[in-house]
Amino acid sequence: MARNNNDDDDAIDESDCCGNGCTNCILDHKPQPSQRAQLAGKRNVILTYANFRLLSNEAHKADAQVRLMHFGYHTEHDADDSILDIPPGHHVMLRTDATTPLLRPYSPYWSDFAAKEFKLLIKLQPNGPMSSFLANLQPLQVLQFRGPIGGNYVHDAKAAKCIVIIAQGVAIAPTLPLVAQILDNEDDMNRIRHLICAQDLEHVYFRERLLEFAQYWNYSSCLYLAHQSCTCCDSNTPPTDQPCEQVRRQLRYKEAAYTGRLEAKQLAAQLPVNDADNIVVIIAGHSSFQREMSEQVAKVAGVSAGNIHLL
Repeated sequence: MARNNNDDDDAIDESDCCGNGCTNCILDHKPQPSQRAQLAGKRNVILTYANFRLLSNEAHKADAQVRLMHFGYHTEHDADDSILDIPPGHHVMLRTDATTPLLRPYSPYWSDFAAKEFKLLIKLQPNGPMSSFLANLQPLQVLQFRGPIGGNYVHDAKAAKCIVIIAQGVAIAPTLPLVAQILDNEDDMNRIRHLICAQDLEHVYFRERLLEFAQYWNYSSCLYLAHQSCTCCDSNTPPTDQPCEQVRRQLRYKEAAYTGRLEAKQLAAQLPVNDADNIVVIIAGHSSFQREMSEQVAKVAGVSAGNIHLL
């Protein structure tokens, strides 16, 4: 299909696509003007490729291949006429400055409107060209980002529903701003069920943030630990979706967890019964995970395709 290829500053063409088959491809989800920027009478710096300086590049305590990266807008001139607006659930496209640029979309889990900064949680892949590039980044290096890309889900605070968010691994990152958007609005009556799929407790990212969310009446979460190990069970122990005593002792107040994958049985228990029209499901993860969860949600709860959103 032919794509927009004109001379506008925010035009996109085939070269803007990273080629990874993203759910929210930049060719289908052109970066949109920021309503917040328009109201403020300023421009959104990231609407076209802009320079951002790496402020920090830290390895996650549980996995050195998972990095928390902090970026800040970098310009040689006065930028008081600009802001940074990355709406919840949206992504940004990173473009390297190499002779043959690499392109990859990433999902901020935090951003600052006025300071023009954002943070990413990134899983480095073995032998991945972009992963190799990011692994060697040093503070103060400058990279180029463009966005926001996505917008598959637009939250409506006026229509109170049960919002089920299913997140896999590092893909929990883009779901955090969506949750915060709802909980920070005292007039928002939507209820959130946050289902987090991780290999074990050590790989539940932003666990402290989830505990903060749990203080709100309209939020609940459940951890699904596919490969949780312990010293009190052995290979002869019958399989169960309930965590053993050793794992339960590691849980915090209001934390719920199951050992095993999130499957149809567990989904059926988490989704409201006979209320499919009032359920919104948001799925963040690998494309195969998104397909599997979409099929299961439709099967066990009858949720229509229009109420299932992929980040």
